[in-house]
Amino acid sequence: MHIKSLIVFPLLILGISARADSPVKNKSYLVTKTNDTIYGRIKVNYLVGGSKLITADTSYRLDPNTYTTYYNANNKMLYRSKVLPGFMPKDLAKKMSIPEKASWLKCIEDGKIKLYEYKSYTFGKQMDNALDVTSAIASIVVTEGIPNTEYTSWFIEKDSSQLASIKYNNVVSAGSKTRKERKALLKDMLADNDQVSQNYHQTKSFTFKVIKTLVHDYNNSKS
Repeated sequence: MHIKSLIVFPLLILGISARADSPVKNKSYLVTKTNDTIYGRIKVNYLVGGSKLITADTSYRLDPNTYTTYYNANNKMLYRSKVLPGFMPKDLAKKMSIPEKASWLKCIEDGKIKLYEYKSYTFGKQMDNALDVTSAIASIVVTEGIPNTEYTSWFIEKDSSQLASIKYNNVVSAGSKTRKERKALLKDMLADNDQVSQNYHQTKSFTFKVIKTLVHDYNNSKS
């Protein structure tokens, strides 16, 4: 009995360690640039804005320029740090010493093809605290009633390809191209899956829902 316990105990420790290295879907977590995972709970400060991951002994500000990924167990959503395509060519921005600034993008489809969502606002950010609401009211008065409108932009990437704009509902989006160019981009990404590629050719619309469905089917198809 004593020998059996000596065998089982190390195996139990190994099992716990293995699980600790893998993301736990019922816990919020943050991933560092060295690929370490920190578990805790997400706390949003509605008074001054911003979010943190709270652990037993400390807290971490959710900075997309410091960390690579975070998972919010409250809404069961994964977010990744990404540098959005700029209106200025990357080479030119580098020559002008303009630093790259990352943003958190919500991952709405994950797999070989990844689809991300980014929200932007008329006044630069979402009204998530009292100061923002006060500023928005003042801005509405000054602009004669223009509200803080929310805009949605979707970005796409496949394997190690560069992040690209695929769909948006505002006048223009970061790195935006013509509708024809964006349709051609999606067509090329789906081309190595015969069934999904055929579905794409049979679908004339290019809505958010259609794009999400095609990417989802691609990622979950065996062909």
